This record gives sequence, C-alpha cells and structure tokens, in this order.
Amino acid sequence: MEKEIGRSRSIAVAGKTLEAHFAVHRSGTGPGLLLLADEAGLDAGIRARAGLFGEEGYAVLAVAGLSEAGEVRAAADALRAMPEQAGGIGVLGHGAGGALACRAASAFDAAVAFDPVGLAEASEIGAACPALLVFGTRDSAEAEQAAGRIERGLDRSDGSAVLRYPSAAPGFAIPHRAGFDKRSDSLAHSRALGLLRRALGPHYDLVALFEAHVRHEFETRDVDATMATMIDEPYVNHVPTLAGGVGHDMLKRFYKYHFVDQNSRERSSTPVSETVGPDRIVLETVVRFRHDRVLDRYFPCIAPTGKMVEIPTLLLVRFRGDRVCHEHIYWDQASALSQIGALDADGLPIAGAEAAAKVLDETRPSNIFMQDAWAESEGKPI
Repeated sequence: MEKEIGRSRSIAVAGKTLEAHFAVHRSGTGPGLLLLADEAGLDAGIRARAGLFGEEGYAVLAVAGLSEAGEVRAAADALRAMPEQAGGIGVLGHGAGGALACRAASAFDAAVAFDPVGLAEASEIGAACPALLVFGTRDSAEAEQAAGRIERGLDRSDGSAVLRYPSAAPGFAIPHRAGFDKRSDSLAHSRALGLLRRALGPHYDLVALFEAHVRHEFETRDVDATMATMIDEPYVNHVPTLAGGVGHDMLKRFYKYHFVDQNSRERSSTPVSETVGPDRIVLETVVRFRHDRVLDRYFPCIAPTGKMVEIPTLLLVRFRGDRVCHEHIYWDQASALSQIGALDADGLPIAGAEAAAKVLDETRPSNIFMQDAWAESEGKPI
C-alpha cells in the first residue's frame, strides 16, 4: 500500500482558518510550492501530489477552498513564514485551482496549472513569472478550446508553454481518481519539474547521484547501500530479459541473489553520450564483459561460455528528488546471444561486436547486411 507523505496543518487566510496538507523533502527544507486543489478538495489524490513534490525537493503546502487571488497571496505568505521553506516559491494548481494559480502568478517565481479550463485567455495570467499550462484534452472540447485560446496569446520568451495530452482526459494527473493516466502524468510531471527547477531549484547533479548508485552495485557490492540510493519503492527493468524487480523487497532480492554477486570479473563500460533532464538521465554506453559466470540478467538458464560480449547499452534512469526512482536498461539481445554462441546468426541481419565498434567509431562500415541493395543504388540520383 502506498505510504502517504506529509501531515495536516492549519493556516490563517483572510481572517479564516483553513485545513491544509504539508509535505517537505527528507532534508527538512526546500523551495516553497503552494498546491491549490481542485473542486474535490484535499482528497487522497491531492495529498499524494503534495507528497510527490515533497520528495522532489520542495516544501509543499496544499490548500483547498480559496476563491480569489488575494487569498492565494495570503496562503503564499503563510508558506513563506514556515521554517521549512527556503528559497523561491512557486504555485501549482489543478482545475479551478489551476486557473486561480494563473491569476495570482505575479506573487510567485513560477506557476504550473493543470486543466485550468476556467481561464478565458492568456491575459489573465499574472505577469512576472514563467507559466506552464497543462491540458488533458481527450473527449473535452472545452479543454481543447481553452488550450488554443491561451496558447495564441502566451508570451513564450520566458519559457512559458501550453501542453496538450490528447490521450488523457482532464484530471489525468491526480492519482487515486478514475481519470488518472500514469503515462501522461509521467510526461507532464517532467515538464512541470523542468519549469520549477529552472525558476526555484533545487538543483541536483543526477549523473553524480547515479554514479554513486552504480559504485555500490559494481565496486562495494553493498546491496543495502545500493537500495539506500533509491526511493522507498523503486523498480528496475532490464527490458530484453524482463529481469529486475518492482518494489523494495523484490528489487533487493534481485540485487542480492541475481546481480551484485553475478558481475563478471572482466568487465568494462565505455561512456558514449549522456542526456540530462530535470528528473532523468539517458546514458549511452558500450559494455564489454566475459561470460565467465552465471549472469541471470543477461543470459538466464545459460551456463557460462567464457566468451567475450560487447554490446551498446542504453540506460534511462529516472529520479525523484535526489534518489533513483527507476531504471530501464536496453540492449540488443540477439547480438548478445550470438556472441556467446547461443543463437545462430548466419544469414540473419544480426551484428555482433561490430555494433559496439560502430557506436564507438561511426566511420566503420555501414550497410553490411544490405550490400547487394546498396550496390544497386550506387550511382543513382540522390
């Protein structure tokens, strides 16, 4: 069962006391983020949103029942007065709360609004801060029309943008509700974080954080230390072989019995490229290892052959704040199997170590599996 992060807290706004939900990063402080609920109030979904952004590094105050920009500014002042708030302050709202966040945007360093269909046009957005407006438009002409109106008048010079997710309906980013769309929410979350990180921080060196994670996997071979670099319920998916684990206990079992002590004695990794986003990195490498022991994540049920394997590998690593959230690891399994003799590649367009060599040196021969067709096209107009 998902653990709820945060606690109830009362705040005074415009002469009245409101119940709120507060969540903060495990460090105890962070830039402020005022979270304005939609019409459903502080339900489990909004509290989960507060907890998520708390994990991302923010001091989050979620409130409901505000109706005008002045009340939003008063709630922002209450957040600024909290000892956990450090640095800038942003606002994020859903539904009516999203429209209200836009109208009060001048009081903040950044504004993010999900499904602010009550906003008539871009001129309603308070000046002086970048804004990201996110719409789920599936089966909603109203959402599509609102997105179009706002987009036409939006000033993009500060990084402001309008995003549409046509495969998701309005409300798609709030978990525990019927309309929650996990995939669209993941995409939108990265874009929202990109804006918040630029305007507010906190800034994490994701490459260095992942290097610490990998060091425990391959050097110290300390499973507990490896798990400590990850969120409470992470997952790892070695895509070609479906190896890994979902959740703390399953993943720890995988690391302990099927990974950390199964690393080849002769192994190296050559970096090729790295792409860094607000909450994830993509690492392109060439991995070289000898199949000198059982390697369940690469070759389940295949006894060691002693052969060398060289494979281009792609790692997509997502973070939540300063901890690893999940990993997707990709490689060409046909190439790997052919290199240990478990797959007869004769007559098939399957590259062995040549694929790794060409990633490291793009001038190596191209089109080796289509030589006849390539020869036929030679001399034709281009």
